[in-house]
Amino acid sequence: MRGKIIHYNASDGKGLVAATGQHFAFQIGQWRSDSAPAVNQTVELQFGEDGTLQSLAKVGDEVLLREKASELAGRLGGVGGAALGTLKANSPGAAEGLQGGITRLGKPVLGLYAVFAVSALLLPYLKIRHPFGGEGRSFSLVGLSDLSQQLGTSVGGSFLPWLAILACALPLFWRSRVAWLALLLPLLATLKPFWDVAWAIRKVTQQASQFDARMGSTIAGRLLDTLGTGIGLWLCLLTALALAALGLKRTVLPPADTAIPQE
Repeated sequence: MRGKIIHYNASDGKGLVAATGQHFAFQIGQWRSDSAPAVNQTVELQFGEDGTLQSLAKVGDEVLLREKASELAGRLGGVGGAALGTLKANSPGAAEGLQGGITRLGKPVLGLYAVFAVSALLLPYLKIRHPFGGEGRSFSLVGLSDLSQQLGTSVGGSFLPWLAILACALPLFWRSRVAWLALLLPLLATLKPFWDVAWAIRKVTQQASQFDARMGSTIAGRLLDTLGTGIGLWLCLLTALALAALGLKRTVLPPADTAIPQE
């Protein structure tokens, strides 16, 4: 059973969790996660045969995000199918145009773009660990602009990922081989934060090295230790590489249904 912590007192190790309209008291001895309990955490509850609470553990952010991503993908698929059915019933011409667009892009491109979009919007791309072992923060690819404010330097941003997500529409409006190069944008959007982080660390290291060379290397090491990658980064990277390969292939050798008539 899933629940949410609504109260926890670290001094006595006692708390309260809400689940299915009920409240269950717990103590720190029943906690089964490495990090300490915190208010608003989603937890998994385990009960004994007599119905009493035996233990509880935090549900990881990645698990919650994967569930949200699966739910969103299912809704998008259902909405897309319903929209296509409605178009066929009410506007055959528009439905044919939509089907023509799907045919031109191809199911592999559409599938890869769906995974990239969900990963970039919802899944953790970069994690910032707390230097003293506390709760860190996770940022999606689109949400890296919040991290930029914390570091005081540009680390990605929302504009390029959104542009990469929308880039799949370009071949539908621009019937040119060059339009397929838009499929390289997801790879650029995925890799740019790496360059930004590396530049930010290099800048801090150079400033510290002006006073002490060892201090510069120490600061760089500590900054790197606080950074971690999330599942969103790897999904974005894998789908972006596949899209880039398809984009280059179609630029050089476009499929028969998308070939440009030769004059």
